[in-house]
Amino acid sequence: MALQTTSRDTGAWKAPEIMATLGPTLEKLEDLRKAIGAGARWVRVPCGYRQRPHVENVRAARAAAAEAGVNLQVLLDLPSSRPRTGTMPDLNLAIGDKVVFWDPTADQDTPHKNGSSPVPLPGLHSLLDRLSPSKRIWFCDGRLSFVIDAVKNGQVAAHLQEGVIPLKSSNSIFLPDSPAGYAPVTEADRDLLRQFACAGVTPDWVALSLIATSEDVRVGRSEAKTILGPEVRIMAKFETAAAVACAQQIIAEADGVMVARGDLGMAVGYARLPQAQEMLVQAARDAGKPVVVATQILESFAASGVPQRAELSDLSIIARQRADAIMLGKETVFSPRPIECIRLAREVLEHETKRFAEAYGAQRAV
Repeated sequence: MALQTTSRDTGAWKAPEIMATLGPTLEKLEDLRKAIGAGARWVRVPCGYRQRPHVENVRAARAAAAEAGVNLQVLLDLPSSRPRTGTMPDLNLAIGDKVVFWDPTADQDTPHKNGSSPVPLPGLHSLLDRLSPSKRIWFCDGRLSFVIDAVKNGQVAAHLQEGVIPLKSSNSIFLPDSPAGYAPVTEADRDLLRQFACAGVTPDWVALSLIATSEDVRVGRSEAKTILGPEVRIMAKFETAAAVACAQQIIAEADGVMVARGDLGMAVGYARLPQAQEMLVQAARDAGKPVVVATQILESFAASGVPQRAELSDLSIIARQRADAIMLGKETVFSPRPIECIRLAREVLEHETKRFAEAYGAQRAV
């Protein structure tokens, strides 16, 4: 699908801003100062990690921004009701190794190993009617793929089909062969929003995960504004094929859009992901809504310190599509070089935006 020229496209070009995710390798005040100095202008709070000190982290980020005289946008990213693995040691598996998923919230005892590794998955009970033998269970953006062998007594036996990375605590589940249907806001989310409200720390944005319809956005907006007040804005995350199918309605209902490429790539198929990204960015621009492109932008660079040519090209494409921001996730949360990732992304995005502005004869405003 080719990009279309719109009235908004004829205005000033502006380099996409950097959204840095807060977490273990980016939450100390000194590191946050460095991140803002390197170019971060948004921070994302991954609310699925319930054990993190989210309120304190946002306070620290805003303090660092105030010191630097920078306007910082704060986004709370709600995970929806999709289950995540519970507290567990990292599980290194080989192809064919067996696991048994069990729900510790359903009054179940830890299952006996019997040659299988037990994996706690709070909320699994609510998914049992969608699971059956031969269906797949994915984690980590599809980098771990399990195939179900049996569903019995509220537990799911499966084996690893593909993947070499460890399964860890708080890894979210994806069901490529099963219907989704997750609630946009859970009671745990409400508790967290109340913590922010009681602390007098109001985020600028609340992001809703795994939405499928514009009604999901309306429900999420009502919940967030009831707790946090009328000023908070709602960002719709596109992660499902159902959301893409009604993109215009969802974008009209939301205040902003995130193209969340991890789950979205699995939902629409990787061959169609570039087209979906292009369409969603353009649709958001046509509607005058901020749009963020997210997931796996500089993960190889974060791990190795050497940028992949594909990563640099990805940043160039995002600048060409004129997204308003990019989101760095693992690049800043679990990374030996979070500041370097922010700095490299900013440098490439600014360079490419200037280049495109000159090439297309538009006014530069980087």
